[in-house]
Amino acid sequence: MLKLSLRSVAILFALSAPALAASQNWNVTEESPAGVKSSQGIWTVRIDNNKISGDANMQRDNGAVLTYALDGSVHDSVYTVNTVNRSDGKKDCVWSGHSPTHDDQRSRGLIGEVLCDGKTAFTIRAGF
Repeated sequence: MLKLSLRSVAILFALSAPALAASQNWNVTEESPAGVKSSQGIWTVRIDNNKISGDANMQRDNGAVLTYALDGSVHDSVYTVNTVNRSDGKKDCVWSGHSPTHDDQRSRGLIGEVLCDGKTAFTIRAGF
């Protein structure tokens, strides 16, 4: 009877584990094309299989708060994230983040351009 109970608990845990995707906090900086930091803050990111979701809480260089939701995926070490409902009004913004290319491949972060309405708007650097 004990074996049956333990087996049932193990099966229940295995089935519910994907729904319990742990969240990670990423330190994020948004930079203008000229390299000037425009906002900094935290992304609370949840990755479940290849699906990315989360929230952004940022502070702009003028002190204003910037918030938005994250929705995307990861495939072959490339993170594609839509920034949804941005409080700054930017629309259709998509970030493609990847590890920076350098000799010592020990990076703990991502970098990539953000396209808003199909045009390069800014760069995001994320560290975790």
